[in-house]
Amino acid sequence: MNEIIELIKTTLPSLIVFGVVYYLLNQFFKKEKHLREQELKLIAKKDYFPVRMQAYERAILYLERIDPNNLIFRIHKRGMSGKLLHAELLRVIREEYAHNMSQQVYISNNGWNALKKSREETVQIINMANGKLKENASALELSTGIFEILSKMDKIPTDKAAEILKNEFQKGVL
Repeated sequence: MNEIIELIKTTLPSLIVFGVVYYLLNQFFKKEKHLREQELKLIAKKDYFPVRMQAYERAILYLERIDPNNLIFRIHKRGMSGKLLHAELLRVIREEYAHNMSQQVYISNNGWNALKKSREETVQIINMANGKLKENASALELSTGIFEILSKMDKIPTDKAAEILKNEFQKGVL
């Protein structure tokens, strides 16, 4: 019996010390793991931010390029028919969109949906103006029709989408 008590006297303190050391080391390694994860996240964020910023810049540039005011002045040529201008406007909008589709990876769903909605509404405006024209209308008549529709709007679709994207980006940065 004395041997058991002696064994417990020597073993119990060792077990307690082992338990405390195990607990402390476990806590230390958990903390180290957490710090490493935070460090990796910070590095990833630092590398990711410039790419994301560029995506928002390109999205805003896309919206500027498909803004009907800018688009018409860029594409309209003297003597162009309304039918040809209509086709060119839609072609450029499609090509610009296809060129920038990869940016949706870096832009939120809400931001990308605003961009898509802007594109769709811009196409609708162009198609509505075209639908009101005679078969042999000039590009000037189509342009005038588009500008009339835009003048009746509080805010044109591209401006709405640009505002959403800018606000979103600023919230993400600040």
